[in-house]
Amino acid sequence: MERNELINYFKLECQKFAELCSAVLDHAVPSCPGWTVQDLVEHLGSVHRRAVFRIGSDVDPTGYEITLPTESSEMLDWFNSGWNNLLQIFNTHPQDYPAWNWSGKNLTLEWTIRRQAHEVAIHRFDAELAHMGIPSVSAIKSLPAESIPFGFTPEFAQDGIDERLEVTIGGRRNLTGSLPGSLHLHATDCDAEWTVIMTDGVITIDKNHRKADAAIRGTASELYLWSWGRLPSDILQCFGDFEVIDGWKKLPA
Repeated sequence: MERNELINYFKLECQKFAELCSAVLDHAVPSCPGWTVQDLVEHLGSVHRRAVFRIGSDVDPTGYEITLPTESSEMLDWFNSGWNNLLQIFNTHPQDYPAWNWSGKNLTLEWTIRRQAHEVAIHRFDAELAHMGIPSVSAIKSLPAESIPFGFTPEFAQDGIDERLEVTIGGRRNLTGSLPGSLHLHATDCDAEWTVIMTDGVITIDKNHRKADAAIRGTASELYLWSWGRLPSDILQCFGDFEVIDGWKKLPA
């Protein structure tokens, strides 16, 4: 996606996230077991501050410490100041501006903008589930499809799947694990598909149409959220070897 589209998504998703969290800080987050919404806010606000700290450096700038608010009533103001500061940098610096990241690749603001847009998008969905009072991710399958709070265009979700495969999984320096076979993802609302093979920490991604040991079909938004463990497999169309589909849960989050 274009830089400005990703920046706009980052802004809108941060705004939605703050609105959703404002009245439910003590609610459980079903997609992040053991967390409350306040934990979610602390996590995302800290992610934004660490991103700001890393911008301007192409080496790992160590030593930054996060200072959290002492009162829950201050949490949303703290969160909003963090993402607004990051947004200002996104809007005023070129995309090739140096910004260190943990992958060791593309150490520029371009990488950071994309990663931060998808980070908040997934956590906004987490906040939606908490706001709705959903007890678990598996319980989503009992909801009418129209009530599932996706909020993504097919283009953004497609980019999110690319980013999930290429960056948050494939971009890890010490990637480990295997899938017990090849897995084909097929988006039904845009021209996009992926076949993933992962053996001994080496991932191969083929975006052409091909047969695989297992396949999973759904909208780009469904596949995007499923790839992050935010939707149960049985809400999508699954075919072939279910051990391969279940094996996805063991890959890095």
